[in-house]
Amino acid sequence: MRKGRRISCGGIRAIYQKNTLTHSRLGMAVSRKYGNAVQRNRFKRQIRDLFRHHATEIMPVDLLIIPTTNPEQLNKPEEDFMKVVACIKKQLQAGNHAH
Repeated sequence: MRKGRRISCGGIRAIYQKNTLTHSRLGMAVSRKYGNAVQRNRFKRQIRDLFRHHATEIMPVDLLIIPTTNPEQLNKPEEDFMKVVACIKKQLQAGNHAH
């Protein structure tokens, strides 16, 4: 993902790169700085669920999600993730993607 494009939206940073598969893939890097195990797992569970429901909206990409703030400051990860998906979709449709 070194060549991937970076987007920050709210408390989420996303790095994405177009892939040659027929589907998108999701990865997450949630450090211990984010919170305790319960908070980290809740965040990952929410993002996985959103990705499952909205992955068809974006072209086949590899997507890495990194929370940039702690859970107390990240009020609505759902909204931030949807903004990230919208930004990625917009950039891919404009042809502004990294290979």
